[in-house]
Amino acid sequence: MPKPDDSRLDAVRSELTDVLVQVVGCAPEDVVDNATLRKLGVDSLAMVEMADELGPRFDVFIPDDTVNGLRTVADTVAAVAHLEDDAAHSSKDHQEAAPSPVAEPEAATEPTVPLDADGRMSAMKRLALWFAAVGAVVGILFGFGGSYLVSATGLRPSTLPPLTLPTTPAPTTATPTPTPTPEPSEEETPDPDPTLTIANTQVSPGERFTLEGRFPGMQGETLQVEVKAPGEKWDAFPVTARARGNGVYRTQIYTTRTGEREFRMAHLGSNKTTPAVSVRIG
Repeated sequence: MPKPDDSRLDAVRSELTDVLVQVVGCAPEDVVDNATLRKLGVDSLAMVEMADELGPRFDVFIPDDTVNGLRTVADTVAAVAHLEDDAAHSSKDHQEAAPSPVAEPEAATEPTVPLDADGRMSAMKRLALWFAAVGAVVGILFGFGGSYLVSATGLRPSTLPPLTLPTTPAPTTATPTPTPTPEPSEEETPDPDPTLTIANTQVSPGERFTLEGRFPGMQGETLQVEVKAPGEKWDAFPVTARARGNGVYRTQIYTTRTGEREFRMAHLGSNKTTPAVSVRIG
């Protein structure tokens, strides 16, 4: 496989630096090729979050085995660049291998069989004339026989009883149309409230601590860490987290300011927040 050019590697390195600053809060100048990810503060959970953030930026999927094999910044830059090249070549090969349309075969025309029109028409004419002659003779015989029978019995057309009796139509009963019963509508179940938990409620200045919980209905959304000192207003902390499946999130932060602090997670698009947790620094 050809080696990606320097401009491609520089683009991946720039995006990786931005992702690592967001995920683990390292300094941008520390993201150099020979720096190890563990030294930059990337643990197993942060490794997964780094891959989830970096893959969509280059429209690639970073497999788990590739993620597990990353050790340094240079490893990560090379892996993403190669995956991007593979995706570009795969798309090009797919377009070149598109099948050409196949012409449909023409429908076969059934052969026509000539008919003996003269012989068939002659036989039909003779048969029709024979039926007409027989019908005429039978009609004449029935006509004379009926007239003789009426004269012999002395019946006149006015004395003959009606052939059919008038019938009274049976009354029809309208069938009532059943009224459909409306089905009860199901009440929508609201999403549960967001949650936030913290393992240590007292840490040293500069010591990392973990914020985690669930933000239902916010899968794939970015959550902002907010902080507040006693008597002050809520302010944005320079760390964000991404809600994963079922809204689960997890991030690590640290601060050197001593004293009591309150932290919470907020979704800025909907103004929803988690309950606040208190941490004593120092």
